[in-house]
Amino acid sequence: MTETGDLGLRERLVAAALVRRVTARAATRPARSPTLCYVGPVAEEGLGRTDLPEGGQTVPLRHDGRDRPYLLHVPPASPAGPVPLLVELHGRGIDPIAFDRWTGFRKLADMAGFVVALPSAIGEIWNDGRLPPADGSDPDDVGYLLALIDDACCRLPIDRRRIYVVGMSNGATMAGRLACEHPERMAAVAQVAGTAALGIARHCRPAVPLPILHVQGTGDVFSPYAGGRRRGLWARLVFLGRRAAGPSIGVDAWARLWVETNGAAEGPLVETLPPDTTVRRWRGSSAASDLAFYRIDGGGHTWPGSRQPMPRFLFGRTTRAFDATEVIWDFLATHARAAPAGRAVDESGGPPGRP
Repeated sequence: MTETGDLGLRERLVAAALVRRVTARAATRPARSPTLCYVGPVAEEGLGRTDLPEGGQTVPLRHDGRDRPYLLHVPPASPAGPVPLLVELHGRGIDPIAFDRWTGFRKLADMAGFVVALPSAIGEIWNDGRLPPADGSDPDDVGYLLALIDDACCRLPIDRRRIYVVGMSNGATMAGRLACEHPERMAAVAQVAGTAALGIARHCRPAVPLPILHVQGTGDVFSPYAGGRRRGLWARLVFLGRRAAGPSIGVDAWARLWVETNGAAEGPLVETLPPDTTVRRWRGSSAASDLAFYRIDGGGHTWPGSRQPMPRFLFGRTTRAFDATEVIWDFLATHARAAPAGRAVDESGGPPGRP
């Protein structure tokens, strides 16, 4: 046999050995349910890695030509079956770790058994639709957050029926943009001290209902209850020299938009939480219609019941009438998105729908 023939034989033997090795690995790897891992455009890094340790882990992610890593917090003892995912969006000018010290969602996740993803906005400001165009370099944060969800679902056994988004301030308006543009990707959303950019809200025509819990203080000068731009000299000085954000839709108009979208004809049912909070709830024919809007009379640009109260002279008063973290999780955890028609679903672990 010629040298060329020997080379060809060796190449075929090596190729055959590689095929056997890959086949053996695939046979021992647990199969993924289509419910747990979205099949579509996903992150360039990390597909299929499910060996993340419990606790915090920085996860590499590249999106739209940028490195956009995020923190993934895994509870120490997850329940059997797929687990919920909470995407926590920080406000402008604060990093995600510092923000979570206010909210305490990672500590709650350890007790309740859900995963928390903490993404980072470029320059600590989300492209929520309120900023004037820069030079074409504004990040696609909607695409980034969707890619992050896909990436987390391919690393861990996440239940895609129970993906939730929560945000405050600029993070809240980013959550509002995501709710308007991709409500089908989430089971519920919670917002504190923010609604949505006025331009986003004007074109908001969600194709499916989405449960929303909203919290807002009437004394908030950074995100006024009635909508518009931030008010007062102090609120303007805080972000002096930075790109000024455009107007937001008012809370009552935001509530009306979602009452109509969700077909929430029952309500509002009004509840009072002394000394300063009024809760309005709307319901419809299913749990997907649920809405809860918390109005804090005189409340500032703060996180109610925060573990680390924000300076009152700067952000206003923090109510103690309720704990926003606990109230938000109680609301989110009762909602699960219906499985897409024709798709296999792992029924374990999801909360029941409304009878």
